[in-house]
Amino acid sequence: MRKLSGKSISILAAVAAVTAAGSGTAISLHKTVSVKVDGQSQEVSGFFTGSLQELLQKQGIQVSAQDLVQPGLKTPVTEGMSIVIKHARKVLLKDGNNEPKQLVTTADSVAEVLKQAGIELADQDRVNVELKSTPIEGQTIAITRREIQVAVTEEKIPFQTERQPNQDIFKGQEKVLTHGVEGLAKVTTRIILENGVEVDRKVEREVVKEPEKNVVAYGTKPVIVASRSGGSFTSAKKMVMSATAYAAGGRTATGRPAQFGVAAVDPSVIPLGTKLYIEGYGYAIAADTGGAIKGMKIDLVFNTQAECLQFGRRQVVVHIVE
Repeated sequence: MRKLSGKSISILAAVAAVTAAGSGTAISLHKTVSVKVDGQSQEVSGFFTGSLQELLQKQGIQVSAQDLVQPGLKTPVTEGMSIVIKHARKVLLKDGNNEPKQLVTTADSVAEVLKQAGIELADQDRVNVELKSTPIEGQTIAITRREIQVAVTEEKIPFQTERQPNQDIFKGQEKVLTHGVEGLAKVTTRIILENGVEVDRKVEREVVKEPEKNVVAYGTKPVIVASRSGGSFTSAKKMVMSATAYAAGGRTATGRPAQFGVAAVDPSVIPLGTKLYIEGYGYAIAADTGGAIKGMKIDLVFNTQAECLQFGRRQVVVHIVE
């Protein structure tokens, strides 16, 4: 195809004149027409007697069956005629995950190309080129289909426990002053998909109901316990333990003589050197350990093997003496 210059093209030829019957008037066959090719307008002047197709051939303007020519190629050329030519262009359309397809178009804009292909865009969709731009030969027009999925769920908010000392409650005892209540949050999840693939996720939490604290009072009031010997002591803590017995003799892990009033304990539960009172046994000192004494177990020293057998294994209440 030969592009037109900005200058008027003048074709010189001999003037054909005929004499009109009885009038002698000269009729000129010279014409000036407007030609707009792919958006560029120019004027063409000359002696044109045939069709539009012949004019284009004389001017070296090539057109194909897929090009848009208005008016039609067989239209006779007339003075002042406006001729519009749009050369077809091949573009490749990629619509999301669909198979790419080639399209031959004479559209003036990418938006027209999409309309021609029957493609509609949603508000969230994106196109890789401006919709107002002019399609280019060999151009790829890619559409990214975007979708936003929104899910709203509820999420429980755990309550916190606050512990308060209370001198009116005995040590080792607790009292719930206010029962805790779980809170509630609304969780909004927005998932952005591009051509079916997740590319972004945003989570927003809105507290609908604040949790209420669980308030527990724990006792600080000393516990006075009467011993079987008639005296009394202050119990800082009491535990139920599995008790066994072993006979006096030898030395303990702390170097004390193993005699009545000595107890073997797990130091991680009862520190060595702690003063104890065992109900059904009496006062003792945690001064020994044993390979089998782990956790909530205690081994008590008795004077004789017979006393140990009589005691056997039993559950006892062990007090930590202040």
